[in-house]
Amino acid sequence: MPFYSSSFIYNNVPSSVYNLYVSEIGGDGNSTWNGAGSMEIYNKKLYRRSKPFFYGSAVGDNVEYELSFTSPEDIDSRTSELIQKWLFSSRSYKKFMVVQPDMQDVYMNVILNDPQVVREGNLIRGYTCTAQCDSPFGGWKFPKTKTYTYTAEVIDTTVTFNNTSDDSGSYLYPILIITMNNAGGDITITNQSDSGREFSFVDLSPSEVITIDNSLQQISTSTDLIRMSNFNKKYLRLVPGINTLRFQGNVSSISMTYQFVAKI
Repeated sequence: MPFYSSSFIYNNVPSSVYNLYVSEIGGDGNSTWNGAGSMEIYNKKLYRRSKPFFYGSAVGDNVEYELSFTSPEDIDSRTSELIQKWLFSSRSYKKFMVVQPDMQDVYMNVILNDPQVVREGNLIRGYTCTAQCDSPFGGWKFPKTKTYTYTAEVIDTTVTFNNTSDDSGSYLYPILIITMNNAGGDITITNQSDSGREFSFVDLSPSEVITIDNSLQQISTSTDLIRMSNFNKKYLRLVPGINTLRFQGNVSSISMTYQFVAKI
């Protein structure tokens, strides 16, 4: 997406505190940057065949790019020390948000490395650095949650979910919070858009609340029981595009929290 000289927020601190702007992404003077990582193609040349066998493809390394920060006024040495401590002291990913209208629902997780002070004579005017993102497409949309509530003792209903993540070659693994109704029992979610793949738990307790992080493959419950033996071990995954999900069982609500990859 187009990029302008803008204010930004890094590690929950707005750049307006130091009258600083992010003025360039990419390091080549251009204001447009394609955030997608390189694509790795997996082929094998077959004997006496001109066309290779195509195994598939995957997004390569996470994005790394140059950033430039500038100030419209001279930066004194004490302020420069504070800015450098703020921007360049972290050794873990921190949230970086550019303040412009077309990026208000997008953020990046970055580590800022190799800082250089930009000077005009003896005056400090800004900084350059290398930013390492934790996404091969540069950024993330903010997490969202869909909640489905039911009053019937046994449900059998279908919903649709549109996976519009920019990572169109990967599954999306949501976090589920399932609340059983007063009867307790079973829950099955069938993704009819994923060859009928079934996610299911059986013999859950009345009013039990069970949380499943399908990405990390972690399960917790409001009871003191371990529920792996109640689970069919098929974590819910969402294909790119439209997913038709069939809910069956003894539930009062299903909440689904998800986060799309964003191509910056």
